[in-house]
Amino acid sequence: MSSKEMAAIEQERGSGKPDAFGKKQIRGSALFGPKEKDVLEVVLQEDGSYTLEEAKHLMERYLNKEVI
Repeated sequence: MSSKEMAAIEQERGSGKPDAFGKKQIRGSALFGPKEKDVLEVVLQEDGSYTLEEAKHLMERYLNKEVI
């Protein structure tokens, strides 16, 4: 993911969202299966906070990106 894309996500995210979760919380969620949690481990940053929709979006982008 490019720094431009990360900056856009950071800007959308804001900082006081009540529905934002840390990487550890999202990976511990029962909403994701073991394979999805493996992908989330790669795409989420340790010190970031994400909504569930953002986490799903990042996972989808990672899984659908073109292989070079």
